Amino acid sequence: MFTSGARTVVIWMLIVVSAVLLTGTAHASSITYDVLFTDYVSGSTLQWLAKKGFQPKRDATNGNKVVLSHAENGLVLQTKKQAAGLLLSPVDIHTYSKIRIKWGVDDFPPGASYAKGIRSESIMVYVFFGTEKISSGSVLIPNSPYFIGLSLCDSDPIGKGFQGRYFKAGGRYICIDQAPKGKEITTDFPIEETFKLMFGKSAAPAISGIGIGIDTEHAKGNGVAKSFISEIEFLK
Repeated sequence: MFTSGARTVVIWMLIVVSAVLLTGTAHASSITYDVLFTDYVSGSTLQWLAKKGFQPKRDATNGNKVVLSHAENGLVLQTKKQAAGLLLSPVDIHTYSKIRIKWGVDDFPPGASYAKGIRSESIMVYVFFGTEKISSGSVLIPNSPYFIGLSLCDSDPIGKGFQGRYFKAGGRYICIDQAPKGKEITTDFPIEETFKLMFGKSAAPAISGIGIGIDTEHAKGNGVAKSFISEIEFLK
């Protein structure tokens, strides 16, 4: 049995430990930007996304190629054939160190593998950095700020930065997690340090935009793929 004095010491120790743990948790979970995709109420999917600041690009408005819908686990992206849909949103995030994404894949594009040169994915989250326009490498394609595309894959190496056909100077594509089909996973990724590493910079500029895409234009077979995303967070 503890004496009265000993009990007091134990209680104070527990209070101090609890305070330290809570402070550490709060610091580790300091969210500087958050967008949810599980709050659909009514209206068309594109109208719902527009309220969040996302505008459709490429095949995202062509329902014969790309289907955007909503379910309990969030925004659903699906291709019916070889196609590419993209959603872009301007943002202004100055404080961040990592990105956290809650997402999953139901069907991977046939043969998709950046490591094997087949640049297709069920889902990719794009992060754009700063406002400086970097050459796309083609007079037919508009220049873009620096960007990193983050995807889920089933076999590619995790964390390796790949270049695309265009945007070789300012774009990198990285599989940041391997996902079992049909299961939602939460992925934390050090986006600030990765930008500095990939582009040889001493500091990362403010995040100026985010995007969500599905691309099966170069996939083998029928180009069918399906994925979902429930939340994107940036944390300090």
